[in-house]
Amino acid sequence: MWDDLASIDARFHYAGERSRYLAFPLGGIGSGGFSISGSGRLIDWSLRNRPALQSYNGYSHFAIKAEKDGKLVDARVLNGPYDLNPAGAPGMRKMFDGFGHGANRQTLVGVPHFRNVEFYGRFPTADLVFSDDRFPGAVRLTAFSPFIPHEDRDSSMPAAMLEFEIVNTGAEALTYTLAGTLGNYGANSGKNSFRQASGVSAMHLTSDDPELKETERGDLTIATDAELVEHTDYHFRGQWFDDLSVYWKEFARPGPLPTRHYDKPRSKHMYFQPEHTTLGAKVAVPAGGRKTVRFVISWNFPKGDVYWAHRPKPDGIIPDRATPAWTNYYSTQWADSLATATDALSRWDELKRRTLAFRDGLFGSTLPAEVKDAASSTLALLRTATVIRLEGGELWAWEGQHTADGSCEGSCTHVWNYQQALAHLFPAIERTLRETEFTYNMLPSGGLTFRQKLPLGNGFDIIGPCADGHFGAIIKTFRDWKLSGDTEWLKRYWPQVRRAIEYAWSEENPDRWDPGQTGILSGRQHQTLDMELFGPNSWLGSMYVAALLATSEMATVIGDDELAATTARMGRAGAEYIDRELFNGRWFIQKIDLSDKSVLTPFDEGRAAGVLADSFMDVYWSDEFGEIKYQVGEGCISDQILGQWHAEVAGIGRFLDQGQIETALRSVHANNFRPSLADHFNPCRNYAFEDEGGLLIATYPDGIRQPMVAAPYAEEVWTGIEYMSASHMIMHGLVKEGLDIVRAARDRHDGAARNPWNDIECGSYYARSMSAWQLVNAFSGLEADFVAGRLSFAPKLTGDYRLFWSAGTAFGTLSRSGAEINIALLGGSLQPGTKIIVDGRTIAAPAPVATSEFQ
Repeated sequence: MWDDLASIDARFHYAGERSRYLAFPLGGIGSGGFSISGSGRLIDWSLRNRPALQSYNGYSHFAIKAEKDGKLVDARVLNGPYDLNPAGAPGMRKMFDGFGHGANRQTLVGVPHFRNVEFYGRFPTADLVFSDDRFPGAVRLTAFSPFIPHEDRDSSMPAAMLEFEIVNTGAEALTYTLAGTLGNYGANSGKNSFRQASGVSAMHLTSDDPELKETERGDLTIATDAELVEHTDYHFRGQWFDDLSVYWKEFARPGPLPTRHYDKPRSKHMYFQPEHTTLGAKVAVPAGGRKTVRFVISWNFPKGDVYWAHRPKPDGIIPDRATPAWTNYYSTQWADSLATATDALSRWDELKRRTLAFRDGLFGSTLPAEVKDAASSTLALLRTATVIRLEGGELWAWEGQHTADGSCEGSCTHVWNYQQALAHLFPAIERTLRETEFTYNMLPSGGLTFRQKLPLGNGFDIIGPCADGHFGAIIKTFRDWKLSGDTEWLKRYWPQVRRAIEYAWSEENPDRWDPGQTGILSGRQHQTLDMELFGPNSWLGSMYVAALLATSEMATVIGDDELAATTARMGRAGAEYIDRELFNGRWFIQKIDLSDKSVLTPFDEGRAAGVLADSFMDVYWSDEFGEIKYQVGEGCISDQILGQWHAEVAGIGRFLDQGQIETALRSVHANNFRPSLADHFNPCRNYAFEDEGGLLIATYPDGIRQPMVAAPYAEEVWTGIEYMSASHMIMHGLVKEGLDIVRAARDRHDGAARNPWNDIECGSYYARSMSAWQLVNAFSGLEADFVAGRLSFAPKLTGDYRLFWSAGTAFGTLSRSGAEINIALLGGSLQPGTKIIVDGRTIAAPAPVATSEFQ
């Protein structure tokens, strides 16, 4: 029935068991949003500036009915079969909902629905096809929110755009009413108003509750540009199940929807249901014909509550105290949800076309399907409550999400270090992470704390700098400078960059990273495994070397020749040390005598340490085993040369021995990748298990001493490290090895076991997973240096190919057909005079995108 869907790769077609765990996020970057499940249900309503996973907005849904000659033919909600625990699933109440209380009523499982739903997910769009032999026709829903590389305002629109195509498969003309029901989210006493203007019909939902705090106030809209519209302003007010009961009886009968309106606030509902409204579009469809109906659901909750501000620890009880607030970026761009919906409908064709240009450019490439899957699906977290855009457009983020709270606050640098998506797709947003970090995270000593407080400027986190995040800030400044070509931007933040690198050898650095300016990282090094490493190691040491070499090149451009020379010398010395002293012939290691307690003595300052707040020596020294705890030692860790990866991604280049890099990457694949984890011992968090494959954080092959108490999480599998490691392998020609890892990760996220658009680590929608975007760059061999005016490619595919790229202020494709190589723009523009180089050969620059294409 829909030929374009029939041609989609099977990996992106979810049906049956593979649709069980789907939740496809809709919303703008940093706007929050909701998701659509594999059965078409509207779930995870995270609109009010914090996560609300496994939640419902009352019984919000879409439904359709067919009529002929004044009689009802059939009526159904646009949902598929129930896909939760039949004994009970999360509900609105602590008691009388959930396990032991039957199938969740808010899923409308007790309302006639469709037997079959086919789900086609290609971020940033989802297509669902509803069919049932009891219903006279089929319905296709295309759901999306604007997602246009380098267009950060439109891509931050707090809206879900829902396009329904109704096909009359029968032999007679029918009249269909397709209606959206929306709960007035969080408002017990709703104020629902019907509005019509400029061809847009809308229900605008606000609150009548005068006691709502500023951080709880907001509005929602459901709107359509259909010609024939019906609306029920309010569902029947009652208790028990009266609202749903009366609604369905009124909908599932011939004739128009009733116009019900109340002028007084509602009393409290016993089931804590919000007030609901319904907006319907009526269309006549001839036999064999098709009609399209468009809806928008939008929201605007301007103020966010820093609800965690006074919490004594991440899992502590939030005290009853006034908390500060922050302002949403999107609320500075659209006056309210009605303005957003009107804008989305008025520019529908433009926003859709530009969004599909990105989707089709990526999915129309000849990249392996698992790479398209990883790179695109992990972008979905940008639409969730993991990320926030503050009123100036600055990005602030959690690491991930708990069900009702953010997980690990403050744009954590050692986690966000790994992601490469924003830098290449929305570089202006990425640069705000550097700007706020250097402005608000820098201690007087020059150290960069790795968690950022809200409101911005509201002090420092209690934990000081972490080595990987601190040096990552310098490396990423280099990367963002090269991607933007904006040397004035670099000059603006140069004093902070200089102070950050000098902190490594500063007397004010209590961790004593490199007091002798040797280029060799040592001392105490906090890092993403949430504990401290001691002594030289390739993992964090390579980050230091990359930062030194980046600083040298930046200092040269700035005219700081003395620092340029110093950091160049130190960088070379550090790289030589890693190659010479930290390579065991098979992989790179941490150089430490685990039995030498004196390593710890300089850092025993009488302060508590560790997650249990024990004394420093109690945390890091074991009398029982006579060894230092929480170290890597001679183990083979998957990101053992993380700094080398960062350097190649950023354009700093290779500084370790090429042969040793390749040998180490082969060792990571050989030792840490397990096609099956059936016999793997893991006492930690089980993100992959049993017959699933995965890449382990660390392993200790035969003959290698394993610490009795090794670094935390060593036995775990993290997709962010899997994608990073795989991309590094591909960058060095180890394509098969890299694809082994990516394929295993995506097979775990196939819809039958996990949600494809939710890579978990410390919570849902985890930021580290966006390292997957480097897989796209790895296959094209992309290196962008807009300071030099150069965009280079070294594709890893042989024969004819079509690859996707995004950098600077443009995105497009690179293709080869026989001996002919072409580059095309799909959006944005390249700087005039940019030189395009493919495999060392200069080719013609692409023509600008026709202006009319997006008008």
